[in-house]
Amino acid sequence: MLNCLLKHKSIVVVLAVLLPRIAWFIYLGGYFPEPERDQGIYLRLAGRIASGEGMSFSEDLGWLKNFRTGETSLETAWSGDPGYVFGMVPVETPTASLEPGYPVILAMMFIAAGPATGAVFLLNCIFVLLGAWALWRMVEENWGKKQALFAALIWSVYPYYVYYSAYAMTDSIHISMLPLIMWLTMRSVKTMKSGFPAGVASGFLFLIRSTAVLLIPLQMIYLLLKKKWKTSLFLLAGFIVCCVPWVVRNQIELGSPVLLPTKGSLNLWMRNNPEIIAMEGIVLPDWVENGINRRDLLSYPSMEGLSSELERSSILSERANQFIFANPVLFLYLSVIRFSLFISPAGGTLDNPIFILVGFLLYLPLLVLGAIEIIHRLRDSRIIFLGSFFLVYLLMHSLAHGGVRYRLPVETVLIIASVLFISRKLKWVEENNACIQ
Repeated sequence: MLNCLLKHKSIVVVLAVLLPRIAWFIYLGGYFPEPERDQGIYLRLAGRIASGEGMSFSEDLGWLKNFRTGETSLETAWSGDPGYVFGMVPVETPTASLEPGYPVILAMMFIAAGPATGAVFLLNCIFVLLGAWALWRMVEENWGKKQALFAALIWSVYPYYVYYSAYAMTDSIHISMLPLIMWLTMRSVKTMKSGFPAGVASGFLFLIRSTAVLLIPLQMIYLLLKKKWKTSLFLLAGFIVCCVPWVVRNQIELGSPVLLPTKGSLNLWMRNNPEIIAMEGIVLPDWVENGINRRDLLSYPSMEGLSSELERSSILSERANQFIFANPVLFLYLSVIRFSLFISPAGGTLDNPIFILVGFLLYLPLLVLGAIEIIHRLRDSRIIFLGSFFLVYLLMHSLAHGGVRYRLPVETVLIIASVLFISRKLKWVEENNACIQ
């Protein structure tokens, strides 16, 4: 049976990727899953790019957000002006508020296949196939064919990953790009020519999810520890080349070589604002609530006289940083909460009862087995490199925004480590049985 699977491994992995996703798409009846999350924003951006309007928000979206504004004064201040999206991005003008990667490739799919949910599904499936192939190659080259097949199969049918395949958001591509980046970086140790593609892959992911910028130092440190300093420079060059068009575009359109999306300032302000996190169900204990300083910084800043996106983003970023530095106890407490939501089998962003069950039945065993195997292989620099991805994401999202959704890309690490754990134990059983016989 195993030999048959290995013989037809390509077909097996392709079917493992496509069959559950086709079934999920049919079950949804061609609609997007609920809740909507941020996909409406990406769909509208992609539609405008496909129609030649460029990366900008329509006036209609400004009015829609104004119409859907909540009843609190904070929400009114944030979304009350229909001329601005997020309270900071002027409508009908070029924006750098979000990463351009996903809207652009989604627009390309809309041009090729039409603006339909099937185009979103097809795009996500293409990237999942790429991710499964990269994972398979990485494990096969480093730990063996059997381990590669099982890791690719588990990764392909993992319920969380299947679920996000129907969303018009960056998650499915983010999940899929990480194995490619890991594989190309590990391959760069053996062949210098893989360094540049590894950097390009990292740059591409950065243009889809800007938090990937923190992966570049990790990749370079790994290569430098392997005494591959020339390769590390090629990797950095690949990243820069991939990002140059975005920076040049922003210099031309916004008058500044913006690299990171400007909406990051809004996220920074939101994720540490007690009033906003209370809407998400995070209630502060009295000893934290009573110790909050500079409450004047909790209100949305006045944007009077500030018309540009960069000006509005700058003042919001300044306010967010001032509040964080004025409240280290609150920030530390929220970091601990976000840490627990990130690592938890039922944390935050996927609190549906079905996914809570999946978390306990699948993720938790993967976490335990994966952690044991990583500790067991602490002398293996390849495992340390993969484990560092999980650690970087854990620390980053503890400081920014916790929850299961943000952990999903690095659950790839747990899948690989768990497969290696099971493989090692099965080998041990076989060897002991052979000795007994």
